[in-house]
Amino acid sequence: MKTLAAPLVALILVSACSRREPPAPPAAAPAPQAPVAAKPAPAPAVEDRYAPLMRAVFGSQYRSDKGDALAPMPDAHDPGTRSPLVLSGVQSTQLPSGETVLVVAGEQVDENGNADSSHGSPGYLSLYLLRQENDRWVVLRKHENIAELGSHGKVGRLSWVELGPGKTGLVAEHGMTGQGTTVMQLALFDPAAGKVADLTGDGIVYHYDDEGGCTEMRERCASSDAKWRLDAASPAQPYFDLVLDIESTERVAKPGAMEAGPKDGADDIERDERTTRTTARYGFVDSKYRLREGSNPMDSE
Repeated sequence: MKTLAAPLVALILVSACSRREPPAPPAAAPAPQAPVAAKPAPAPAVEDRYAPLMRAVFGSQYRSDKGDALAPMPDAHDPGTRSPLVLSGVQSTQLPSGETVLVVAGEQVDENGNADSSHGSPGYLSLYLLRQENDRWVVLRKHENIAELGSHGKVGRLSWVELGPGKTGLVAEHGMTGQGTTVMQLALFDPAAGKVADLTGDGIVYHYDDEGGCTEMRERCASSDAKWRLDAASPAQPYFDLVLDIESTERVAKPGAMEAGPKDGADDIERDERTTRTTARYGFVDSKYRLREGSNPMDSE
């Protein structure tokens, strides 16, 4: 028994030492997580030099990402009602009184709140007077939708002038082209007036050109262009005279030219050309500028 027990014990020990624990199963992969949508970054603000003034006037209606405001404005064609416009600051200056005037141009708007102007759509002109108090802009007076100017929703080229002694004025050179004819007009405004309106009434024409529609079928074609100025040497009553130095060209078909048609591949028929120079002086009388001396041939075109 002793001789058998020793080998048996040794065999049991060897078997015990040779057993291995089975390897642990691999760890389960983590369950996939649903993707988290990234928050859209806020649209960057558009660089707008008039932003502080626009915010003072329109508050939360000013859109920093677009550099404009979307706000209801008085409807000149339907008194008592307001219609939304897209509004942009286009000019500003400080008046002799110390007040700052902000010029705002408005355009018609589509259903998405974007500017939507066609060829025949005017720009809508508004003026706001502000004063800075303790690093804050305060709106003093509003002159909204005082004029409809230009086309494509644009109010034209704006500039500041001296209307009279100590009187800062705004000039708008605006117009449109249609069927080959271009007409440009002057509009003048006194931002410090109690009621701001176009001092020219319905505008004074300083450029006329129908050459774009001048074909062999037209007997007469004309163009006129004026250099305008405010005459500081004139008595200010209360504004300086407006003077236009005008050069006009008229091209009239020669006798029989319309029947003969263009010659030798020319684009037009033979015409006689005549150039004239005139001066028109407008004075401010009875609330608007009226022709005082000379003539403006563009008034009859």
